[in-house]
Amino acid sequence: MVVVKIGGSLQSTQYIKKWIHEIKLNRNTSFLLVFGGGSYAEKIRKDQITRRYHDQEAHKRAIYAMRDFTKDYLNELRDFVTINKLSSIKKNYKKRKLLVWMPSVDEVNSFDIPLNWDATSDSIALEIAKKTNSPLLVVKSVKFNCKNYINNFFLKDNVLDKYFTKEYMRYSQKISLVSRGNFYKLNKICKDFLNNTNY
Repeated sequence: MVVVKIGGSLQSTQYIKKWIHEIKLNRNTSFLLVFGGGSYAEKIRKDQITRRYHDQEAHKRAIYAMRDFTKDYLNELRDFVTINKLSSIKKNYKKRKLLVWMPSVDEVNSFDIPLNWDATSDSIALEIAKKTNSPLLVVKSVKFNCKNYINNFFLKDNVLDKYFTKEYMRYSQKISLVSRGNFYKLNKICKDFLNNTNY
């Protein structure tokens, strides 16, 4: 199975549908989709400044933002099984499966990540990849022009959140950081994962 993190920057673009379509066509691999918070999370960042609530409250609201973003695309995900807890994946995972994760505050709070803006949906997806022992594909709106997508340039350039940038080396999962327009490369990326190559 491959965990696919759909970045919030793809919200309201044509690319989410293209990625979903490509995932459906890739019949040799199971997928678990994880959505970011998109504009919902950005609103929470701004509200926190004006209303001055605690980081943990912002973290909780950001998880709700991920839920809202996920719900926006459920009509496009009719072929996917919605997973409310990671522990339920095994019950649904007999053959090739298309899954979408519906986040909950309780489950995310059980992850070994900070409960603040240092760990956003990027780090949540990384933790999910660890817990499911799956490679992780992170789809962003940034354009990449090199093969080795996980490198110091992009990590220093705030493409991923602080916790991800600092801790990803501790994870054994294979990770690919891919531009939103490279949906047509999904099959190759999955093959590279199987070949033990960080794409």
